Amino acid sequence: CAVNGGKIPKSPCGIPKCVWDVKCSSGDGVGYRGSANNVTTEGGTVVACQAWNSDYPHFHPEFHPTAYNVATYGLGNHNFCRNPDPGNNLEPWCYTTSLWIRWQNCGVKKCDTSLPYFEH
Repeated sequence: CAVNGGKIPKSPCGIPKCVWDVKCSSGDGVGYRGSANNVTTEGGTVVACQAWNSDYPHFHPEFHPTAYNVATYGLGNHNFCRNPDPGNNLEPWCYTTSLWIRWQNCGVKKCDTSLPYFEH
């Protein structure tokens, strides 16, 4: 997190608490560590994300939670939206649990000035 106007808000124990990359996605979404875990189809149906450590229903050997992918992209034994492929995508996404939809962007809100950078 960057400092906003030279002031660093602090949590009750005095440590700044970053909001960006938890409640919203900045840049290419690689740093997003929020808990969004579903996608909404064009028809409005909500579909759960497939866990990164699972190959069902979609096989994806390049994006498993290896030590590198965990440290760099936040992949893990969970189904939270992430962006482990910033060369091809610019926001958090996931493989879906739908047999008909391999992957989709999660629609995580982009960070902007309407969200504070830190909160207490």
